[in-house]
Amino acid sequence: MADRQQFRPPNKYSRAFGWRVSMPRSATLKSDLGGLSLLSRSELPDILEDFLDISRKRTSNRTAISKLQLSMLQEIVFQEAAVKKYKQRLDELRDSSAQHIGESEAEMEAVTRELFMFRVYANAIRSIGDGIAWRALDYDRAVTRLMAEQATKQRIMSDGLMGELLEWSIHFDKGSGVAILNSLTNCLAVGDVTVVKDDGSAEIVEVKSSTTKSRRKIRQKQKMREIVTLLSSGEGNAGDKEVSIEILPIEPESGLDKIGVLLSEAEVRGWACDKISNCLYVECFDFEKMPSFDAIKTDVEKLRERLIGNWTQNGDFVLDMNSLDLIAFSPNCAPFSIFPFPNRICIDLLIGKKCYISYLNQTAVAREFEFRGWKVARTTEQLIEDGRTEESLLIEKGRFYAAVPPADFMRMQMEALRVQTVISAFEAKVKEGPQASSGFLLHLYEAERILWK
Repeated sequence: MADRQQFRPPNKYSRAFGWRVSMPRSATLKSDLGGLSLLSRSELPDILEDFLDISRKRTSNRTAISKLQLSMLQEIVFQEAAVKKYKQRLDELRDSSAQHIGESEAEMEAVTRELFMFRVYANAIRSIGDGIAWRALDYDRAVTRLMAEQATKQRIMSDGLMGELLEWSIHFDKGSGVAILNSLTNCLAVGDVTVVKDDGSAEIVEVKSSTTKSRRKIRQKQKMREIVTLLSSGEGNAGDKEVSIEILPIEPESGLDKIGVLLSEAEVRGWACDKISNCLYVECFDFEKMPSFDAIKTDVEKLRERLIGNWTQNGDFVLDMNSLDLIAFSPNCAPFSIFPFPNRICIDLLIGKKCYISYLNQTAVAREFEFRGWKVARTTEQLIEDGRTEESLLIEKGRFYAAVPPADFMRMQMEALRVQTVISAFEAKVKEGPQASSGFLLHLYEAERILWK
């Protein structure tokens, strides 16, 4: 039995997890790095690259996408079995560590390394699944953002798997669109199967494994209805806030092509850095080609000082972010599986073989707004001091007041979205005059697809 919720986007609009990798602040840094190294030196990245290649090349081939999902499912089933085994072994080692401290600690480190490797591998597969979902939904960030906002721990091996597979296969047999197993993704966290139909409409299906009612199932159904209502009408409740979704006739601009060049250059000597814009500076690293961080540290710091040393001299407020922090999942950032880079570079980012650190000058972002006639009522630094985490910049122009959300700053930082694009979105709202939507606004760009692959 399945509950279905359907939504179809009108012209206006219709149609933010379980674990996280944070480097290098992790308490288990040695094991984490060992796990990433183990994965990058194995044959598994080749499998991931093949999966990604098919997902990109065969977007319109339903049979290929369906068979790809079955192969991905098989890999995650194997991963979950391996993780379960390693967890059991860790428990055994912890119980016996008092008697055999030296031997147990050594084996615990090895087991932890293997456990971390399989988790990263499974997450990379799900990121490829995210890419399938993004392409099927024509890069509609509203769907992926709202369906991912409720934290969940995706799991394949469950009592309801056979029912989900049956429902998924029925839609595949009908041939009316692309059916996606939600558990193969990070971003589709509501329902069990998402069907994107040929006419652009979509359907969320929750498969009931039993007739027993539970609070979790009731909450899930309520969340489905809430999301479908919001996506179908373009406005509604999402959690504790009123949300309006609007498609803006804007062609977004990005500096991702420059980051792609830096990542390719890092394959030669292990690192590459450059200033992407007046607000963004990026450092790229390839851990396999880099001799050691100590060996390049001085050169990296010298180049950083030469290119953006004036930021510090001016007292600008700058925040840095590492792509390794986004390996697991972030609802505010597109998955690396759709970044416009070669397949292998995308996979290297997903498994931590490569990374990039972006430095976003928040003060320079505010200056860009002021240069274009806006008044900054509250800066990022001031909002952080105030403890206001759902706003990154308060701006005003005439009688129009708005908050630039953290999601926009995430895009500027990790997706290299041009500040001018964000400003254009708010300019479009000013032009709407008194009819402009109030409350939390989720901007979509009409030409979003041009940024991705």
